[in-house]
Amino acid sequence: MKKLASLAVLATILVSTAVAHEGHDHATGVVKERMITMTSLGQRLLTISKRLRANKDLDKIADDAHAIHELAVTIPKQFPPDSTQFPTAAKPAVWQEWATFESNVKKLEAEAEKLMNTKVSDGEALRTQFRAVAFACDGCHETFRVPKNK
Repeated sequence: MKKLASLAVLATILVSTAVAHEGHDHATGVVKERMITMTSLGQRLLTISKRLRANKDLDKIADDAHAIHELAVTIPKQFPPDSTQFPTAAKPAVWQEWATFESNVKKLEAEAEKLMNTKVSDGEALRTQFRAVAFACDGCHETFRVPKNK
């Protein structure tokens, strides 16, 4: 039961992450690109969460994890200096603490790669590694993204 509850909490975080990036019609250029990337990441994580909760299509998690890895690789290029125009949710800390930001992105890449390589037959390992990927996203948000209005 605790496992399902923790997956439900993660799903809530992921849904709010995906929704937070939608509707930014006024965004342009690299800001819009990174919002699309973050929305895609959130949607992939939500899909994995649903698969884990339903205990179905677990063999497709590796494909989602691969997509997350590929999206994560693009993140640093989507935060060039001075890309702070409205409606970005990026805090100035991204550029002020660039080494930490890059390190967090590398952690997301590494955790996604581990999830890609987790055996489908080991449901507990899949859930554990999924949580590591989700927390890598959320950890970066705490420092580098303006909190969304609730």
